[in-house]
Amino acid sequence: MDPVICPHCLMDNPAIAKFCMHCGQLLRQRASVLESYRKAQAERRPVTVMFADMSGFTAMVERMGAEEVHRLINSCFDQLAPIIGKYGGTIDKFIGDEIMALFGAPVAHEDDPVRALRAALEIMSSLEDFNRCQGTDLGMHIGINTGQVVAGSIGCQGRQQYSVIGAGVNLAARLRNLSKRGEILLGPDTYRLTAPLFEFQDRGDLALKGKAEPVPVYKLLGSKAQPGGLRGLAGLSSPMVGREEQLEQLCQLGQALYEGQGGVALIIGEPGLGKSRLVTEWRRVLGPIRRKYDLRWVEGRCLSYGQNLAYHLLVHLLVDLVGVPHQAGESVLRAALQAMTVDLFGQAAEEVYPYLGHLLSLRLEGAARERILRLEPQALQARYLVTLRRLLQTQACQTPLVLVLEDVHWADPSSTDLLLKLLPLSQSQALLFCFVSRPNEDVPGWKLITAARELLPEQCREIVLHSLSTQDSSRLVANLLEIETLPDAIRQIILAKSEGNPFFVEEVIRMLIDREILVQEQGRWIARQEIESVDIPDNLQGLLLARIDCLPDQLRNTLRVASIIGRQFPLRVLQEVLRAQHASG
Repeated sequence: MDPVICPHCLMDNPAIAKFCMHCGQLLRQRASVLESYRKAQAERRPVTVMFADMSGFTAMVERMGAEEVHRLINSCFDQLAPIIGKYGGTIDKFIGDEIMALFGAPVAHEDDPVRALRAALEIMSSLEDFNRCQGTDLGMHIGINTGQVVAGSIGCQGRQQYSVIGAGVNLAARLRNLSKRGEILLGPDTYRLTAPLFEFQDRGDLALKGKAEPVPVYKLLGSKAQPGGLRGLAGLSSPMVGREEQLEQLCQLGQALYEGQGGVALIIGEPGLGKSRLVTEWRRVLGPIRRKYDLRWVEGRCLSYGQNLAYHLLVHLLVDLVGVPHQAGESVLRAALQAMTVDLFGQAAEEVYPYLGHLLSLRLEGAARERILRLEPQALQARYLVTLRRLLQTQACQTPLVLVLEDVHWADPSSTDLLLKLLPLSQSQALLFCFVSRPNEDVPGWKLITAARELLPEQCREIVLHSLSTQDSSRLVANLLEIETLPDAIRQIILAKSEGNPFFVEEVIRMLIDREILVQEQGRWIARQEIESVDIPDNLQGLLLARIDCLPDQLRNTLRVASIIGRQFPLRVLQEVLRAQHASG
């Protein structure tokens, strides 16, 4: 076979499965791992596993008969199963009247635990609707757990299917068994990764079959009315570091807006580089002037699973413009929308309210409902555009308006199309659009970035964020921990693992605190022990896997091979290993 270059000594090695004659390194183990990837594609990855089990079928069989129950259960699954797909999950299998679903395999998302909990809550709600329509009394109890699993083809030769195995799967099943009708129970890691967004009841540490030690168990109650952020370290903070020049550029746009000149700000950067933090700091700096000039600041945010949810970005933006919390009930939102349209348009509000109300999925009555019913979908979309344009023009005439649209890399096509048509308003109105995005050029939302560059070159300010310098990263670590005497070895590990990404810095520090390597004594952080290396934190694993899973198969395989060779190596080493892999079939 062709020689392969040893990644340790960079010399030709006659056979990768033997000791390298130059440096003595044994490559057999890495070759074996590489072969397992090639054949079975088995891999370790963090996955959130859901077991959703129905109850009430035994009584139904006795009352209705097996055939009718069979029809009902299939009808019920037809209603519940799409909810899992809506949130990016995958149904692993149906086990009688039970669903096993995966969030994070075979495709990862950076917020899979959050998606799983949202799906579970919607499944419970949808089952109630099913019972009302069918006159049934079915129940559901759910167990959810997040943990490392082995994912890949499982079974005998000729009869394999993709699935996951591991202790994390077993714990999800145990939680399902422990749960009662109407309950959603979850394990400690799922709780830790979702706590800012949901309400929970602590069920205490419970003894579970197969577990040597009691396991903390939590009951999911619902979404928080005022959700917190998943990023950031509770109790630790730092002034913004390394973005002073970018902040100044945004403040210049704000000053121009006070003078009646609209514009567009593009804030672009990879995940974790501080795009949202920059926007938050911009809003804080503008605070006194906003109050003086009565400037309106309105935010719309895309959902990570929202590309298939029509108008979800515009709905989020409109709710903020109306001025009610996003968790507000329909009656509160309806009253606020009616008050806003009357305040802005007087008697002409009846020409505006029906279309905004329909966009917000409000129940309309009377003349407002009739206006909607007589329109075809394309005509209705045209009325959305006319109404939104009129709303923004009227609002901007009364007070300068900043529209911040976060995470437009997740924007849905319908919102994108309407925003493209609204973008020219910034040429004639005191209206400033701010699009915050990752540099993903193959998604619908990127059209907004391209259009702003091409249509408004004089009014467009593009800010591209890069990794922090080593000096700025060190300053961030010192600010967060308020410690200048951090052992150099630990400081270097934090800096090396985070590579200038502020979010990565926070997550590595969080992991060191969770493992009690960094502890607080008498109000100061100290290092209790020296360490040589750290793993990738859970939050970062999901983020990185989500990016990897988006790659084509060939690139994903190349990345796997590179990870086996080592962290750093010459390109020719990778080329030789890939060539040998291809030659071996």
